Amino acid sequence: MFVPVMMPHKPNIIVEKSNAFADRIGKMCSYIQNRQKGHHDMVRQINRSGTSIGANIAEGVYAQSGPDFINKFSIALKEANETKYWLERLYIKGLLAGREYESILKDNLEIIYILTSIIKTMKGKLQNKDGLAKNSDEPSPVISNHNF
Repeated sequence: MFVPVMMPHKPNIIVEKSNAFADRIGKMCSYIQNRQKGHHDMVRQINRSGTSIGANIAEGVYAQSGPDFINKFSIALKEANETKYWLERLYIKGLLAGREYESILKDNLEIIYILTSIIKTMKGKLQNKDGLAKNSDEPSPVISNHNF
């Protein structure tokens, strides 16, 4: 019998939060479907976007390059924003109570904030690595038709 050996790894807050959020979205979708009939399309949409966040982060963690990392995490951020949209729709339709909505929205916004920060940081690192970062003391280059 094959038993995989788990390598010890450092805790990764965005991985942990996105996994917990995906689990929470799944439970919420089951709860709504069991309680309310006829809203399958919205439930399916939020289930896809809410679980896709973690899937894209998982891909990004093992990205082949810095730009690939940024791409995967940017997709995760788009999915997190789509999830926010669907949460708002579910709340407006009365499928989520105020406390439920506020609680899961708080988790969603926290993920959006963390992803935004990670993406900005990585873009800055790539710019510095490539020598593209501007020194604040240097004037901005003037762009004209002659520069092309």
